[in-house]
Amino acid sequence: MKNITVTVSDQAYRRARVWAAERDSSLSRIVQYLIETLPGISRAADALPVAKSDSTGAAAPPAEAFEAKKSTSIPTFTAGECLANTSNENV
Repeated sequence: MKNITVTVSDQAYRRARVWAAERDSSLSRIVQYLIETLPGISRAADALPVAKSDSTGAAAPPAEAFEAKKSTSIPTFTAGECLANTSNENV
């Protein structure tokens, strides 16, 4: 298993931590679950499609691809929707 570091605002961290605690879970477990299930969620794939190659054939850096897509309309989804779409799985 790999460890990762994610930087978020203090407010986002607090809200996510409370959200996880309300579900008798940890923020680490929620993030782990989201990372494991995100590739299978069609709304996530629509919001952040695979980076396309530029004219030289090189793939656009993920951050560039995200920023370009972010400037257009991105459908929203919540962690709650992701969790609600599972069948009685404890998180």
